[in-house]
Amino acid sequence: MKNLKLSVSRRAIIRGMTDSAQAALMMLQGDRDYAFDANMGLSDGAASYTASGYAQYGGAQGIVDLGGNQGVTITLPSIANSASIIPQQARIDAVVPIWVTGGLFTGTTLFRVFVVGSNDPNFGATLGVAVLGCIEFGNTAGQDIVNGITTPAPASIGGSMYEIPFTNEQNNVKYEYISLYHTVANSATLTYRAFVAVLARE
Repeated sequence: MKNLKLSVSRRAIIRGMTDSAQAALMMLQGDRDYAFDANMGLSDGAASYTASGYAQYGGAQGIVDLGGNQGVTITLPSIANSASIIPQQARIDAVVPIWVTGGLFTGTTLFRVFVVGSNDPNFGATLGVAVLGCIEFGNTAGQDIVNGITTPAPASIGGSMYEIPFTNEQNNVKYEYISLYHTVANSATLTYRAFVAVLARE
């Protein structure tokens, strides 16, 4: 899909659009386009996040199942050559595009968004949760890195776009379920939409 450059006011373009059409327009920010898929949603941006926890999509924790039944032993019919198999999904390289539409970025505020993976759909303690990627939002004074850039106020139309590249494979383990977990420090807040966009194999 060829990148499009908007030559007229975004406000004029968006006026009267449906939510889906507005979402499609948001994909045009930056030098790379991402096709939105509602089945890959992680955060719907319905409310501002003010406390640490998992991102919400449709009123529940936003979880994307990449498939593959990771680590599950499947018993085969008696006519099969082997009694069971443990299917494994291939490695997936993807991006989580994030559209920030509001937030508090003053003082020592710090808001971290983690892409996390697990082979437990409940992200429980038994199989654990792995960090696959991360981005920080907030003021320079509160960020972990030296001379970190203070997050600017988001664009009034469509929000501001950020990207977290990640893979579902770490330390030779592939993770089936993907979610977003955020941590909040020093009264930080953030309102954002996000989903998983799988990158094409090169």
